[in-house]
Amino acid sequence: MLTEAQYVEQQRALGRRLHEHDGVWWDEVYPRYCKPAFIYKVVPRGSARPARWRSWLGYGHLVARPEEANRTLPMMALDRARLEGFGLPKLPSKKRNNVRRALEKCAVAPLTELEPHLERLRQINVSQALRHEEGGGAQVPASRYVAEADSWRAQTRALFALAGREWWGAFVDGQLAAYLRTYQVDDVRVIEQAKVDADYYKFYPMDALYFTVLAAAAADPGCRLILNGRPMHPSLNHFKEQFLFAAVAFPYYSTHAGLMELGKRLKFRWADRRRRREAPPAPEPAPGESP
Repeated sequence: MLTEAQYVEQQRALGRRLHEHDGVWWDEVYPRYCKPAFIYKVVPRGSARPARWRSWLGYGHLVARPEEANRTLPMMALDRARLEGFGLPKLPSKKRNNVRRALEKCAVAPLTELEPHLERLRQINVSQALRHEEGGGAQVPASRYVAEADSWRAQTRALFALAGREWWGAFVDGQLAAYLRTYQVDDVRVIEQAKVDADYYKFYPMDALYFTVLAAAAADPGCRLILNGRPMHPSLNHFKEQFLFAAVAFPYYSTHAGLMELGKRLKFRWADRRRRREAPPAPEPAPGESP
């Protein structure tokens, strides 16, 4: 588990644009638009804001009460009440059967070393991205894990080196089939990433990972809430719901939301230009070959 102060130090080490103002650490997530460094931190409306020169496009944060909010942040969430006593009997019957089969075929264990698994992690990312591209829903194209492999390796090594971050793997016959990244700040656990090799779907490795990680969280009385991304594709939402997650609209306060969207578009445009500049040049065509 991480304290908020430890999480902030990690984010600073990763190069995030952080500053402290009104007793809260803020992250300039888009040009001149800020959110709390730990984005799930609840800040009473009007009690704190980022520095004005860092947030002239606005800022946003979770609030405690709906009457403080002017919008909501939808998340797939699992609270302590539903997590209490987590085990097979709490799951739907079909999901129980899948988990039993998964635990028979898959060995789930924390990944305590990165280098023996680094290339396999990248292969899993490529496999899942290709699968999502077929359905038109890939957030990161598979080609990026190939064209920018060195950059991905460096980023992954930096993330793995952070204290308090948990990496779990599901192995089938000794081969890493799926992995899950999670961390906890104070009493809020975040499932940060979960990916599976499409060739291993039939062994249900993600079911084995979810069941193991959630059982461990249930055994920790310090875990009050688990957050698992925004509601997205219906099939993904359904998978999470079978593990007791529910779509929850958390009260949220945001200033200048329209300008924030402008900042978001500018950030993505600049990032795309930077990737193009840093991409290796295309190889010269062989003699007699069309470019």
